[in-house]
Amino acid sequence: MQTTMEPVIVRKHSLLKLLMRYNSALFVIVFSFVTLSLMAQQKFPQHYFRSPVGFPIYLSGTFGELRSGHLHAGIDIKTGGVQGKKVYAVANGYVSRIKISLYGYGKALYITHPNGYVSVYGHLKKFNSQLQRYVKGVEYKRESFVVQIYPPKDSIKVKKGEIIAYSGDTGGSFGPHLHFEIRNEKSQYPVNPLLFGGIKVVDNMVPKIVQFSVYPVFPDSRINNKPDTLILPVAGHGKACFLKNNTVIHVQGQVSFGLRSYDVMNGTYNKNGIYSLKLYEDSTLVYSLKMNKLSFSTGRYVNSLIDYNYYEKTGKRLVRTQLDTNNRLGNYRKVVDHGIFVFHDTLPHHFRYVVSDAYGNTAALKFTVEDEPDTIKNLKKPMKESGFYIPINRPVKIDSGNISLSFPKDCFYRSFYFQLKKFPAKNNTLSPVFAVQNRFVPVQKYFTLSIKSDVLSESMKSKTYIAYAPDTTEDFSWTGGTWKGNTIKARVRNLGDYTLLADTLAPEIKPLNFGNDSKVAGKHVLKVLISDDESGIKGYRPTLNGHWILMEYNLKSKTLTYHFDKYLKKGKNKFQLVVHDNVGNESVFKALIYY
Repeated sequence: MQTTMEPVIVRKHSLLKLLMRYNSALFVIVFSFVTLSLMAQQKFPQHYFRSPVGFPIYLSGTFGELRSGHLHAGIDIKTGGVQGKKVYAVANGYVSRIKISLYGYGKALYITHPNGYVSVYGHLKKFNSQLQRYVKGVEYKRESFVVQIYPPKDSIKVKKGEIIAYSGDTGGSFGPHLHFEIRNEKSQYPVNPLLFGGIKVVDNMVPKIVQFSVYPVFPDSRINNKPDTLILPVAGHGKACFLKNNTVIHVQGQVSFGLRSYDVMNGTYNKNGIYSLKLYEDSTLVYSLKMNKLSFSTGRYVNSLIDYNYYEKTGKRLVRTQLDTNNRLGNYRKVVDHGIFVFHDTLPHHFRYVVSDAYGNTAALKFTVEDEPDTIKNLKKPMKESGFYIPINRPVKIDSGNISLSFPKDCFYRSFYFQLKKFPAKNNTLSPVFAVQNRFVPVQKYFTLSIKSDVLSESMKSKTYIAYAPDTTEDFSWTGGTWKGNTIKARVRNLGDYTLLADTLAPEIKPLNFGNDSKVAGKHVLKVLISDDESGIKGYRPTLNGHWILMEYNLKSKTLTYHFDKYLKKGKNKFQLVVHDNVGNESVFKALIYY
């Protein structure tokens, strides 16, 4: 049940009153509406870009899809579960950026085109031979596998249809595929690739609507005479979806709605994100959301768009109509009265949700709501809430025993009462366990968390870090922190359990296809597994005969791979690998190898 929030303006208020009461927040929303309206009038080139692959496109992810802490900025093209598929330049242009990272897009390529757009290709296995040589040269110069390169304009030109790379599974990918984006060069805003005619997907299937929810906005709101959220399954298909048993929903007070839906496409079983969501009340559009353009700076507001509590508990995302005070997501096209509904009569109000994909395939759900205002006078007075009150419009500091918290302005999406509890230390922790609210409340901005300890020696402090667990059922993991005196401080962006842990064990190094005094003739690579189960791997340095060599790190498999090059000499070679973790523990592996 939702309890504490900002004052709500109900329908029939004038625009002047709205502006007076919600001046700053409303300005952002109105500005977003104007920006998106202008963008909706923009015509996207229909024959300028070709497909980035040479086979029919099937998607495992769509543009604007709801993801953990962000909206998906491109489309995920399936590659048949394998790596190494040819990736083509979608138009003439030049390579403007190359990025190799352990997370995110892994190996990624950015091409700027003369028409004002940038195409992006992510999770690549490798680049074409020209780019491979160029990137490898930069990596050796910087002595780092992880690099970000901005080649001079027009120094590396590509032609439409030229092979630029090969698909892979690098970075934060959960399986082989090609992540593809089209961005506006000036704003760097990603735009839905399916709006460009050359990027075609066969899709004549309607989206699926699977769940519907009604939320009480205040403690005295009621839904079917109960103060709890109502979640109902949806039956039917296409434009004939309905609540099972043709349910009429009876409400008292202010309520909001939610919907869970997904898109399906020909030739694949994936449940992808939708393109457009609209809600009509008695034939009047009262809520509209569209995924045609995104801003990376506002993507995290997806945590406010969805029912975050329900998502954390079930892994399922219900899109809410209620617009929190601190929600600056730019994809809302229309939200009447902050997506909150109150009825001043006992007449039936007929609602209709309309869900569409990028090709106009549509599903719809109808439902009816009736108000029962006479029951409100019999409601019990809500209990007074406890805890630390956190208003969203100003910073808040909390000091409680050996833990202190500093929240910036607009750290959360709405004001609420914050809970902080302390529990005894566990077997392996070096401080009490602090329950910082709980993981069911989303956070927009980083905040500062400090833990004080008067019992640790200086040598132990150097090995001690702040650790986090979503709740008591999960293991703690590295968060980090910097010591100053007897206090360690870290910037964090999750609520849950925090404590202190120490890591005194060095990382593990295990060669996979060679050892000391090994003959490696006939091989093409050296592979080494590196791992650290405590604070985690921070860095590594491989050398061959005293010269740094390029070893690619695959975070998922925890392996380093060296592809033989000119630094491997005929005869005897001295291989050395130094690995250190996040608190400075270090391991060294040495081997003589013969080639």
